Amino acid sequence: MILSRAYFVEILRHFCLVLAGMVFLLSLGAAVRASSTAQGAPMGVVLALVPLIVGNALPYFLPVALMTSVVLTFGRMAAEGEEIALLAAGIRPEKLLRPALLAGLIMALLSYPLTSQLMPGLYQKMRDLSLHSRIAALENTNPGSNEFHFKGLHMVWKDRDPMGAFLDVVVSVDQGEGLRLRANRTRMDVVDNKLIFRFDGLRTLSDHVEDSPWQASTSDTTWVTVDLESLLAQSKKGKALIKVSSTDELLRRLELEEDPSQKRKMWLVYWQRWANAFKNIPVALLGAFIGWRLKRGGFLSGFAVALLAMLLVDYPLFFLGEAMGRNGVLSPVISAWLPVAGITMVVLGLAWKGRRA
Repeated sequence: MILSRAYFVEILRHFCLVLAGMVFLLSLGAAVRASSTAQGAPMGVVLALVPLIVGNALPYFLPVALMTSVVLTFGRMAAEGEEIALLAAGIRPEKLLRPALLAGLIMALLSYPLTSQLMPGLYQKMRDLSLHSRIAALENTNPGSNEFHFKGLHMVWKDRDPMGAFLDVVVSVDQGEGLRLRANRTRMDVVDNKLIFRFDGLRTLSDHVEDSPWQASTSDTTWVTVDLESLLAQSKKGKALIKVSSTDELLRRLELEEDPSQKRKMWLVYWQRWANAFKNIPVALLGAFIGWRLKRGGFLSGFAVALLAMLLVDYPLFFLGEAMGRNGVLSPVISAWLPVAGITMVVLGLAWKGRRA
């Protein structure tokens, strides 16, 4: 018990250090993404997006942090010969794995409420703030840019005059016949969540047929209004609506859902939340076996090996299972637990190989 407690504390200490480093790196990446997403929006919006982006990305990196901390602990144990001394003292290898197993179990118990209750709310807040920040960015378009894109609405311009109007403009919408609007000069304003265009010298072009009879031109001023709230409401459908639902809400929606395809996707998300939480148990055991064989206690080597193991085993099986589950090739349960099964098989293979050695 004393040895297990000591190794568990060491795993916990390494985990905190690794997690702090990951949060720092994720914050840098989140700041870049937030600034590009909310370009032109007030600085407060960008700063508010950063912790939300980090919070949404962190659960995918927690298994890497856990494996890295276990690799560092068991790698140091092997490097200093403690493993051999303990085995020579009559302690079975299974007992040496107890600290890693305990760390994985605790992480699993903490991860499930995080992914099933907290993360959907964070994702909803990030999504709403990101979408509304893009509306705010429309009011202050980046002077160095010559295009913007918003939910299927695209606008490209050649230059801007001193008054801020756009010159030689093409506006297109990814719907219907692919109609494009072209104008010599365009003013754009946002009023009450409505995007108002004022076109001077408007003419229409068809994306599909150059000589289409549905073309027109005018030398007068033409006003076009786009309801941004409608675009935002349309963007909340489908997969995004499933992701922003807590597990309790997901189960209630499953009772009312009649579309088999949508129901299959909802079951897949439900089982993925369970699988992603309890995946930490085999991940911790895999880190212990890797640390024993690595025989090093360095941070860079431990992190690199842990990340490589996740890239080779976990992430490919996760995306493969998700694709097969959404397409109906595999049941949602099997698709969701496919990464856990893959990691467990690797752990059992290493354990069997270690017994033979």
